[in-house]
Amino acid sequence: MDQEAKRIALYVQRYKLLREIGELQIEPTADETAFLNRCCSLLLQDPEYCLIWVGQEEENGQITPVTTAVQEGLPARQCRGLVTRLVTESSTTITAAQALATGAPAICSNLAPAQGPASSPWSLLTAITGSRSCGSWPLVHDQQKYGVLTIHSIREGGFAGVELDFIANVVATVSRSLYLRHTSRHLRLEQDFNCEIVQTVQALLISLSHCGEILSFNPTAQEVTGYLEAEVKGKFWVDVLISPDKRAESQNQLSRVLKGGQSEMNFQAELQTRSGDKRMIEWHGSIRPDIEQGRVGLVLFGIDVTGRMAADRALNHALARWENIFSSVQDPALIVSGQGVILDVNPAAVAAARRPREEIIGRGVCEILHGGRRPGAICPLEVLLSQQKSRIFETELRGLRGNFLLTVSPLHQYDGQSGAALLLARDLTDEQLMKAEAFRAAQLAAVGELAAGVAHEINNPINGIINYAQILIDSNQLDHNVDFLHRIIKEGKRIAGITKNLLDFSRKRDQSAEPVSVPALVRCCIELIQHQYQLEGIALSEEYASDLPPIFCNPQQIQQVLLNVFSNARYALNERYPTLHVDKRLVVAACRKRRDDQEFVRITITDYGAGIEHDLMDRLLEPFFSTKTKGQGTGLGLSISHSLIQENKGHFRIQSQWGKWTTVTIDLPTAEGSTT
Repeated sequence: MDQEAKRIALYVQRYKLLREIGELQIEPTADETAFLNRCCSLLLQDPEYCLIWVGQEEENGQITPVTTAVQEGLPARQCRGLVTRLVTESSTTITAAQALATGAPAICSNLAPAQGPASSPWSLLTAITGSRSCGSWPLVHDQQKYGVLTIHSIREGGFAGVELDFIANVVATVSRSLYLRHTSRHLRLEQDFNCEIVQTVQALLISLSHCGEILSFNPTAQEVTGYLEAEVKGKFWVDVLISPDKRAESQNQLSRVLKGGQSEMNFQAELQTRSGDKRMIEWHGSIRPDIEQGRVGLVLFGIDVTGRMAADRALNHALARWENIFSSVQDPALIVSGQGVILDVNPAAVAAARRPREEIIGRGVCEILHGGRRPGAICPLEVLLSQQKSRIFETELRGLRGNFLLTVSPLHQYDGQSGAALLLARDLTDEQLMKAEAFRAAQLAAVGELAAGVAHEINNPINGIINYAQILIDSNQLDHNVDFLHRIIKEGKRIAGITKNLLDFSRKRDQSAEPVSVPALVRCCIELIQHQYQLEGIALSEEYASDLPPIFCNPQQIQQVLLNVFSNARYALNERYPTLHVDKRLVVAACRKRRDDQEFVRITITDYGAGIEHDLMDRLLEPFFSTKTKGQGTGLGLSISHSLIQENKGHFRIQSQWGKWTTVTIDLPTAEGSTT
């Protein structure tokens, strides 16, 4: 009877253990290993169990012990070492390997005390623990393997009858708990991953209820809108995400999608932030069904495209500017591929080639610019294009009918392809005309020198003729034809006056500076141009300060400067006012100024004509640069004038406002502060 009572007590104990192990399913232990340790410790409360361990199968089939528990009083460290040796040295013969291989329990009910060599793990383990039977059960739930549980018992023939049912329940409970723990951990990881995506995604992510109320608002949505999630939860989505003037339209669009049964929707809408800024958002909406409630909701995924749209606008503007500049260039311009195929041309190139644009695009650059080549010949321009090098050189382009300065500039990319280049051909005809003008100026200078020599040669005989005629008159030897002698003298003096004027034109009579009255100098110039001004309706006024001192200068040089300025003013006035007009006028003024402790007289000549463009002001004093139309000027007048003023120790500058006026200011030193 005592034996039966022990068996009943054992059953009660095992039932209690089973209940405690079942309670571990909901106990928040630290991790899986701690859970298995706790289960093994509870099983060891059964007095018949001396050693319990759990192993896991690796990818190579090797079993690795996860936890090992022994009855109190046994050497735990030595037992763990023997279990490790056992799974290493007998990995295919032990019951744990058999259970994992078959998926069913593997039991050895009679372990002899001296089974195997005395030094084997089995022998040592049975000797130390006193185990007489052992069994292994695979930990499997829902076709998922979680390891193997091995129990050593001190009773021979153990693991039979009711005990097998007890252990089967324990294994099922442990396996189910491991499954729940794995599933819970997987769900937590997935939830954490999803939450991390929602929190870190660089887009607005918003979930809505079936009636359009905001349920969640990720950090990007908060950053873009300026609203916190707590502030917008429960609010209607259009009141937060859509500009006031677009809310009705967006709401109707959402209603149509929901009623139509569509699973997705895409739209673009303007969002007004908390600060009042406008942002353009590209929305993608996905239906989120709630089966239990029989309702649907919506997840909105929004991308802020404001910057992209601004960049697109800037790109389109830049492309439009490029097209405008490319088309407006007055010199022939071509875009050519690295293989020498023409990709684009501007109107100037079309006009120069005298072909329709359609006949140029897609043709070889050598064919269009050079008019073709002989068979087998190599085009140097095509070689240069293939090398992607920048070059500037003069060349004859027979296809454009002239000599050109050709600039080759490689492009980083054009229309999605690399290797293209920009060719700009500047017609050298204008340059040649400038050279001709310069050559003509040199010729005129030579003619001037020649005229001076001729005038000297003429002066000598004319003076002799005049003198001899005067001698005849003074001798009173001729009573008749005296009148003819007076006529000879008169005409001779007339010829002398012509040669004197020719000398004045061809060379300077006196290179030295002298005191000069500004009003007298200006009026001398006005007398030369006044008739032309009157014919063209140009009003000229003079304003001189009462205390104006004389200036110290070379009067011929300053007269040349003033005449050049008056000529430019006349051109500008006629350009703005081709006919009579009340504002077609020129004002000459002079006053006393002081600069760097030196006295100057400032002469200003202001015309109210066409003016000069701002971007041309820095080039006005360059030789051969002119704002006049072709054939109207050499571009040397202002450059020479500036040099002449500097020679006279003065200052020369120009101010202008396009379309309104131009003022030329000339500062010349006074005679009072100068020495001869």
